[in-house]
Amino acid sequence: MNAHKDFEVGQWVKSYAKGIHRIEKFVPIEFEEYHSFVGVITNDKIGTLDEPLVILKRLFNSKFKKQVGTDFCSSTFLKPISAEEKTTIEEQLKLNPKFITDLDKYSISKFESRYGLNIHISEETKSILPELASFIRQEGKTFTEIFEWLDNKNCKDLLDNRSSLGNNDRSHYLQFINWSYETRDNKLLFTDLLAFTPNFEKIELG
Repeated sequence: MNAHKDFEVGQWVKSYAKGIHRIEKFVPIEFEEYHSFVGVITNDKIGTLDEPLVILKRLFNSKFKKQVGTDFCSSTFLKPISAEEKTTIEEQLKLNPKFITDLDKYSISKFESRYGLNIHISEETKSILPELASFIRQEGKTFTEIFEWLDNKNCKDLLDNRSSLGNNDRSHYLQFINWSYETRDNKLLFTDLLAFTPNFEKIELG
């Protein structure tokens, strides 16, 4: 995927983070049952593509001082640069051609994303958490695979879609870890799991 709407790989843009960035990669993302469960989409949108995620390299800060770095965000945060900003970039690069070489050589840093789910856990069902962690750590899993696994374990109904947060029956909290927008078949790939009690105490999962 080399382009999206008015943006393309290699283009100078402004992003969620301050500064001037160059688009390095678009990452197509498919909606899964998770997104419907937490209320982001309706069920009929499952399997369709969301706005792509984007990986960028920053060359300048907002004052056009060289400050090489990385940014990861949704493409919805991309903004075109102005004609004046484009001229400033061209002038800077004409005076300092090594800036582009440095940017090209810069290795994109790893970026962690966490996606959360609430789940009701009791003494009878607490063993499901280390089992789920072990399942996810085996080559990574998508939310589609995670939801299917929970369904096969007859534990999918333990998930809390947050509509009951006002109840006295407080739920545990799961965080699914993705690194640098890694995907499989356009679905985010999660490689680790964190779990917390209703009092936000971390649970050891082995």
